[in-house]
Amino acid sequence: MSQALLGRLATVAPYIFSEQADIDALVQRGAGPLLARLVAEANSRESPDLLWLLIAGVTASFPNADQVRMTRRAVALADPRKISAAFLEACFDSAVRFDDLDKGIEVVSGGTVVDVDFCANHRHNTGIQRVVRQTMSRWNATSDAVFVAWTANGGAMRSMTPLERSRVIEWNTYTEPGRDQPPVDPEVYRVIIPFKSVVILPEVPQAALCSALAALAEYSGNRVGLVGYDAIPVVSADTLDSLETERFVRYLTIFKHSHRLAGISGAATEEFAGFAAALPAQGLVGPETVEVSLPIDAPDGDADVSGATGIDPLVICIGSQEPRKNHLAVLFAAELLWREGVAFRLRFIGGGSILYTREFDKRVRALKRRGRRIEVLRGVNDEVLLSAYREARFSLFPSLHEGYGLPVAESLAFATPVITTDYGSTAEIARGGGCLMVDPRNDDELVVAMRSLLTDDDILNRLHAEIAARSDRTWDDYANELWDQLVLPLRGELDV
Repeated sequence: MSQALLGRLATVAPYIFSEQADIDALVQRGAGPLLARLVAEANSRESPDLLWLLIAGVTASFPNADQVRMTRRAVALADPRKISAAFLEACFDSAVRFDDLDKGIEVVSGGTVVDVDFCANHRHNTGIQRVVRQTMSRWNATSDAVFVAWTANGGAMRSMTPLERSRVIEWNTYTEPGRDQPPVDPEVYRVIIPFKSVVILPEVPQAALCSALAALAEYSGNRVGLVGYDAIPVVSADTLDSLETERFVRYLTIFKHSHRLAGISGAATEEFAGFAAALPAQGLVGPETVEVSLPIDAPDGDADVSGATGIDPLVICIGSQEPRKNHLAVLFAAELLWREGVAFRLRFIGGGSILYTREFDKRVRALKRRGRRIEVLRGVNDEVLLSAYREARFSLFPSLHEGYGLPVAESLAFATPVITTDYGSTAEIARGGGCLMVDPRNDDELVVAMRSLLTDDDILNRLHAEIAARSDRTWDDYANELWDQLVLPLRGELDV
């Protein structure tokens, strides 16, 4: 383990002082003398970035804000002859487990590090994951971005396995390995430490990672950029479990110390800009917020609209079954139309927590007992989803609050008209044509809109014509603009 520590110290040393001859001589003398010199050099600087780098290098773990402050104070108060001991005591005076002390490290300086931990480790592929995978597959082909996940204990960023990279950048051709294939050893990795680099967070990190990421944004000298999806867990907290709100509030701690955020819609950008406007009360400037709206494009870039149709028209409703998606209103409107004698099939695609799906499933079962043609598909792959877009007469997305409304955009990409909400981000999409907008809190408006598209071919044909006349951006356009508007400005700010 002492050799691993010496290797990590030698790796960070050139970023803390530049005399290579001195570094080589100290390496020959061992970890103790080298560490003493590194601590003294970091302590002599006003900026905390070198100290943050040294803590990460010594512990192979990213410190939180309290650890940075505690270590900085301990070193400042220490007898110069005992400065290394003071540093080590402060670094390891924590309940955090340091499971990676035997690992090597790689410092990425002057580059772009992209945290894709969730997509690397999970097959879940809705909303944020669709955006990340579509975007990162393009960045991988056109940029020098370094993609990272996190160690098992959430201690530090790390290199990814080939399987994890495939989940992120090759999703359209990705295949989960079978049981007969040998497992990939998750312990074979390097700890990745960004320093004077751009760090991009295109996902909403897990709660366990937020404190380390907030400290990275505040103390490390890196420039941190975020993709902002929505502030729903705070602004519409009544529609979500309290754990989601708590997680998001921790994410806002990263946001307030970050440097730039690209919102996925005008509405989402305004929400984050509003929070940023409150930060001067804490003595903080907050990040610059810019809008880079998501595209109107098929998930795989292929909007083949040919597909089978059933005897009765198919209506689809895509999205997780949680209160803000307003699916109970859809069930109510559908039952009224079925009672009128309007023939159609209704298909929901999406999952959700049992906390939310219990009541929804109860209503669905009751409708099925009456012979209603309704189905709920969960855990399906993209092939099933895209086939539904192609087959549907129209789709429904009367959500109460969205950061963007990806199912609206995807539906339009497949030339399928949409009934959606008349405010916020979905209205931004709908104004380009191909949609009927309704007040999602008005059941009567939803019933009228559904009846119109089920019974009036003239209205349906008008919406098809509007879709054909749209001129919308693609995923290629979005990936390029996001790089230009989020990454490049931050790279221009680097002090390398």
